[in-house]
Amino acid sequence: MTIFPTVPEYIPAQASTDIGRVPAFDGEANRFLLLDGALAERSGREAGQQWFDLALRQQPGRVPIYRSESSRQYGISRAILGEKLPSGYAVAELERSVRETASFCPAVREIQDFSATRRGRTCQVSFTAVLYTEETVEVSVDV
Repeated sequence: MTIFPTVPEYIPAQASTDIGRVPAFDGEANRFLLLDGALAERSGREAGQQWFDLALRQQPGRVPIYRSESSRQYGISRAILGEKLPSGYAVAELERSVRETASFCPAVREIQDFSATRRGRTCQVSFTAVLYTEETVEVSVDV
């Protein structure tokens, strides 16, 4: 007998028409935004944009709360960018990582128009995320 709950290894994904409310986070300054002393909030497309901004910064397995026993991993592996591999292979792996990470957000229906442009040791990744509300979120981030 244990006092801790058993965490299942597989949690089924659930679609959602709403991403909900999230505290507003400024990625440039790495801080939460305050409005009259209280946390500012984002919802809808803005919340989706912020979700991608934060999710694509994560590297698989580095932050304990995002670790998963399944083959699907949350975050983008940057290791492939440092290796001398054909650029087509690197772009395909980045796209796979982005799609896999997007699958963790219940409001995202699909990823469209994926493109990646290498810039030395980094890569500019751009795509359109289509939400279940039929809204779109344009994402462009350096990884």
